[in-house]
Amino acid sequence: MPLTLATFNVKDLFLPKSDEERLVFPIKVDALTSLLVRADADVVGLQEIGGPGALRTLLERTRPRVTYGDSVVGAVDARGIGNALVARVTIVSREIHTATKLDLPVFQRGDAQPFGARIPLRRPIVHAVVDGGDARAGGLGPVHVFVCHFKSKLPAPLRSETGDVVVPTTARGRSEAELRSLFFRSAEALYLRGLVDDVLAREPAAHVAVMGDFNDTIDGIAARILLAAGHRAADKLPGALYACTDAIPLTQRFSVLHAGVPEQIDHILVTDGLRARVQDARILNETLRDHGSFAESTAPQPDSDHAPFVVRFV
Repeated sequence: MPLTLATFNVKDLFLPKSDEERLVFPIKVDALTSLLVRADADVVGLQEIGGPGALRTLLERTRPRVTYGDSVVGAVDARGIGNALVARVTIVSREIHTATKLDLPVFQRGDAQPFGARIPLRRPIVHAVVDGGDARAGGLGPVHVFVCHFKSKLPAPLRSETGDVVVPTTARGRSEAELRSLFFRSAEALYLRGLVDDVLAREPAAHVAVMGDFNDTIDGIAARILLAAGHRAADKLPGALYACTDAIPLTQRFSVLHAGVPEQIDHILVTDGLRARVQDARILNETLRDHGSFAESTAPQPDSDHAPFVVRFV
């Protein structure tokens, strides 16, 4: 039985509250629905879902062309967005991973964590085990799927003792804000890498897929932490993850388009056993419009600035 996975950042899918949002919302839902129907995936990891109500509205619109019978919805962050997973195959088990603080690696055993609880997991990671078909009949068996959304590349400002933003006044101050953003994204990726390792410690041959918006390219730090593949083929350890983009021409490997710059920041990484079962991969970016300079905007958008990434396993 083939299994198709997809990841899709739907960009601020909130139930409308203002007149402007009520005008844009049905247009946006129609645009998202069209892409979900094209993806025709058995399991979809969604990012920037504004709670269960927004997800329910989206899924109602996809029926009957694509019907998802089960879902797992994570808590939202301060901006009101979170991760979700929807499936039209059986969800065997589900878990939502949260953490009040994320650790960074130390240089010597016994070193104290440098930032205490300053780096929390802002968007809980959704983890579901889905039924990939009877392995005895050629199916995949159980597949662990993690859905994530890491910190954007927007600078993380310094804050005062009372939590107010301190606007940088020097070049170094701006550089420090960039580094804080990198610390956030790296710590999130390292935490998720640990979750994958926990699964593989219990089930060394488990099929695992990590998918979501990394806010970074495949050669960026977040992906490299998750891949854990080293710099040479000989460095690869058991549990290394692999990207699923080899079947996609380089010119088509982009899931966002901002100010004329195409990038792939949405990824599906899998364990070696799943990599061997990849049949094809697609990024549905043919109608992706240029959304201008990257920034977190509060204006309602009639579409998403991401394209779905779809991988089929057999």
